Amino acid sequence: MNRSLLLVSLACSAQVAAQGPVFHWPLDESSGTVAHAWGGSDGVLAGGTLWAPNGGYHQGCARFDGVDDRILLGPCDITTGTGGITLSLWAKADFVTGMDRTLIAKATGPNAADHSWSIAFVSGTGLRFRLRTAGNVQTITTPPSSLFGGQWYHIAGVYDGSEMRLYLNGSVMGTAPASGLIGTSPQAPASLGALSTGLQPFSGWIDDVRIYDHALSDAEIIDVLLETMTTGIAEVAHPLLADDMVRVPSGSHRLTVRDALGRLLYENTLRGPATIPLPTAGAGMRLVCLEGDGGRHVARVLSQ
Repeated sequence: MNRSLLLVSLACSAQVAAQGPVFHWPLDESSGTVAHAWGGSDGVLAGGTLWAPNGGYHQGCARFDGVDDRILLGPCDITTGTGGITLSLWAKADFVTGMDRTLIAKATGPNAADHSWSIAFVSGTGLRFRLRTAGNVQTITTPPSSLFGGQWYHIAGVYDGSEMRLYLNGSVMGTAPASGLIGTSPQAPASLGALSTGLQPFSGWIDDVRIYDHALSDAEIIDVLLETMTTGIAEVAHPLLADDMVRVPSGSHRLTVRDALGRLLYENTLRGPATIPLPTAGAGMRLVCLEGDGGRHVARVLSQ
């Protein structure tokens, strides 16, 4: 098996990003019809959307019935930052179908030209990221990618001024060239779980929704993905991976390996110092994480 390190070992710090989101809906409420936002622009529940205080990826979340449930967020125009944007959220579908199922959108209608930005499940098991820049709507659509109902996924759409990227559980699923300003569209309402009109409804759970006024890097996307892991620990002083081997520092450590869809391939508790072969075989992306008292290291590896 020939493995090449796609990203040199990534030391993930406790901080998600030096600059936080401009809008952040934790969706941890247990009652009421307001989704409180850090940074303003509280959301309003519509169509019977329910709270699931113990059902989220991070504590609570919002539950959508796939009929007309949605959370109305207001215009959510970006007026600060570098001209880029990052949309980040966790989603777990009840089921996946051939219909469009909107997760987050700022749009006046269902047609592509109506969208300022959006992320949706499409074609059963694919994802779509739309973004209007310089008056033109650009789209990334992934082919069917074995997304399953009943599974939490971290999904992010990023625009850095020259490229759009669509991430699934820390892996880039698609890219597209794009340029120009996003602009503001106060007439276009933003929403979660469906378009603001209730069209393209999503059936399932949505949690921890963030909008940044800049493009998050690969490292920052992985930080968001792994945010529930132990924090306040020091950086590992030596490489995680070398010559297809995992170097385990002194002490007890937990080693996990996940595929590009976030499915756990390997998990074990190891005691170092030790050097072991990189677990799991097969082509594709692997997210390798080694965590213990000595710190945490994460690397993305491409197996060929």
